[in-house]
Amino acid sequence: MNPSPLSLALDRAERAIGRIEQSARHAHIARGREVELREKVQGVVAELDEMIRSAGGR
Repeated sequence: MNPSPLSLALDRAERAIGRIEQSARHAHIARGREVELREKVQGVVAELDEMIRSAGGR
């Protein structure tokens, strides 16, 4: 028996929702990594600033 057009459309919609959910999960993970990287960079820049200040005071 051939699936009905409605059944085919529902299957396509379900697959699309699955792809959207997967993309959302990946985007969430990427945002978390971005925040972590920004925090690390801020820490390194702060350390460099301190080194520059202490070297300039000599």
